[in-house]
Amino acid sequence: MPSLSLSAVIIAFNEEQNLARCLDSLEGIVDEVLVVDSGSTDRTIAIAEARGARVLTHAFEGHIEQKNWAADQATGSWLLSLDADEALSPELAKSIRAWRHNASTANVNGYRMHRLTSYCGHWVRHGGWYPDTKLRLWKAGHAQWKGENPHDRLDLNEAGKAGFLKGDILHYSYHSVEDHLRQIGYFSDIAALAYQGPRWLASPGFRGIKAGFQWFKNAILRGGWRDGATGWTIARWSAFATAEKYRKIDNRQRIERALQSQGRNEIKRVLVCRTDAIGDVAVTLPVAGFLKSVNPSLQVDFLTRAYAAPVARAAADVDNVLIWDEREEIDWSAYDAAILAFPDATVARLVHSSGIPVRVGTRRRWPFARFMNIHNGASRKASGRHEAWHGMDLALSMHPAPGWNRPGLHVPEDSTLWYAWGKLQAQPWTELAGEIAGGAQWIVPGQRHVILHAGSNNSATNWPLERYVACMEILVKSGCRVLWTGTAAEGEPLREVLEPHPDVVDTTGQLSLTQLLSLIAACDGLIASSTGPLHMAAGLGVSCTGLYAKEAPMWPDRWRPLGAHARWEATSKRTPSGHLDVNPAVVAKGFLDLWGIPPAE
Repeated sequence: MPSLSLSAVIIAFNEEQNLARCLDSLEGIVDEVLVVDSGSTDRTIAIAEARGARVLTHAFEGHIEQKNWAADQATGSWLLSLDADEALSPELAKSIRAWRHNASTANVNGYRMHRLTSYCGHWVRHGGWYPDTKLRLWKAGHAQWKGENPHDRLDLNEAGKAGFLKGDILHYSYHSVEDHLRQIGYFSDIAALAYQGPRWLASPGFRGIKAGFQWFKNAILRGGWRDGATGWTIARWSAFATAEKYRKIDNRQRIERALQSQGRNEIKRVLVCRTDAIGDVAVTLPVAGFLKSVNPSLQVDFLTRAYAAPVARAAADVDNVLIWDEREEIDWSAYDAAILAFPDATVARLVHSSGIPVRVGTRRRWPFARFMNIHNGASRKASGRHEAWHGMDLALSMHPAPGWNRPGLHVPEDSTLWYAWGKLQAQPWTELAGEIAGGAQWIVPGQRHVILHAGSNNSATNWPLERYVACMEILVKSGCRVLWTGTAAEGEPLREVLEPHPDVVDTTGQLSLTQLLSLIAACDGLIASSTGPLHMAAGLGVSCTGLYAKEAPMWPDRWRPLGAHARWEATSKRTPSGHLDVNPAVVAKGFLDLWGIPPAE
């Protein structure tokens, strides 16, 4: 039997898709498996415990700090470090087993081994990715994790011979190109915050040269072309990673210079500007929550038009709401930074002339872009991403946050974004109902209430009115109470088609936006096209269904509601009148199934 004990040490965060493979490869090879988790919200801990691992929880402070802390907790006289997305190849497992039984460790304090990476299911053997030799096995107390986060390396503490073991660490790093892009975002954020080199190295001209050479080095000099399409893809994204790293470094340096030019040391007050429609304001509110999450002491104010202000005031992460229509009363000089989520050239000109040092916006709109000094070049039309994420991209341009988007923190473009940041809070309906004639009787205890918001102010393709009415009839027959909302003008056609019914309430033209927020919060569901009330319902956590065309410009990829209780129906079909051809029974059934109500015969 071996005379030494061996501990495998793994740090993990939301690694349920990888961890089992890693742990299974260690079976029969080590005496102890130690998993140090940094707050996983998936099944990572359960998987580790089910396979007999010892699990400790430790807050993540950086890859290097986490790995050194984990190594100090292991009990073995020798340690083997693996990432959760790695596993031992059969040959490497055999080599370690043979070393434990037969090899002398005199004057040898560590062992190196090759690492082979899988990219979207293809093993990469060229382009500088292989053999990627790593020191991963060492005598306890004789090595330390060093380097610059996240590019850690294990160094022996003293001059000593390092042995070599045959076989590969199998690195299942990238399951998709999206995984690669997420890691690029994470690594480039860390690099931007840690960089201490010369300013010229991050200049736009030199950045292009470095990115071009990175592509040439990986694709040609290192033989990436020999891996076929995979090699070309890796070379492309590696070049992008280099450009992204230095773009963020350049942004950080620009911000520092802009602040210093006005005798300021840091960003303390930020003004988020969104001066278009209610729905646009709603999907921009997560920016405020993101900024608060990375810097709780930051003051985040919101600039909007008066009619949309109640939505911004309902966001818990917005400190103050400023009214664009009353701009002469705003003290612009109080702000260190402004994020213009909507490219309004008039707002841009004013924040520039007022001397706000840091001004963040898109570079794709002229003359708007010339008033900005921190730019983001993403195309909203071509990116395929949700509108909320374009606001987040602007915020990240100003404030890199590697802890927010690090690998493992899979933040898909869905409900996580809204529920993590930007959730709305409304006044109780009981406090406002008395302001409206008959309002106290609109909500009936014990019934399910569904709002139909049939108008869209021509901002989106919509259902024809008769489809809304058909949906209403299904819901009412199934025991639900239906409330119609909208402007007075939108309510005019209703009065011609609605028959008096105790469970149908016409509220059109009677509600302020503040009252509408409260009414939505008091109801159980809402149906609308891509309008402000739909996004308000999503932010309030109310079940809602949006009606969308599959095609641009109001397609769900960019404008769908965000929330755990948000759904949408999208179609390319049109009725003879040009409206969305979506079956009312399908939409109604979505709510009835959710509430366990059988549809009426």
